[in-house]
Amino acid sequence: TYQEDTTLGSGSKTVIVEVKVDEHLVTFTVKTDKEMLGEALLEIGLIEGDMDTYGLYVKKVNGMRADYEKDGRYWALYIDGEYALSGVDSVKIEEGVVYRFDYAK
Repeated sequence: TYQEDTTLGSGSKTVIVEVKVDEHLVTFTVKTDKEMLGEALLEIGLIEGDMDTYGLYVKKVNGMRADYEKDGRYWALYIDGEYALSGVDSVKIEEGVVYRFDYAK
């Protein structure tokens, strides 16, 4: 896991992705040519998950696993501070937008 802000990937688009666990926040500057956020984050290994009927179910972000069945924790996605109403794999990348994963319960 990354403990400090860092830049990952290469490409013509710049995406800001924050990862918040309790009070700790790490900001990633992601460089990509992908159109969809999920694709870009999977490509650089920032997220991992399983595909189901609703799309990609994110289970790990920045190396940290959320296990809802075990302790009620999950990764919540926010887009410019608003709770995302769709999965990460159906979010189109928009430059200037801040995406954040919160380790939620």
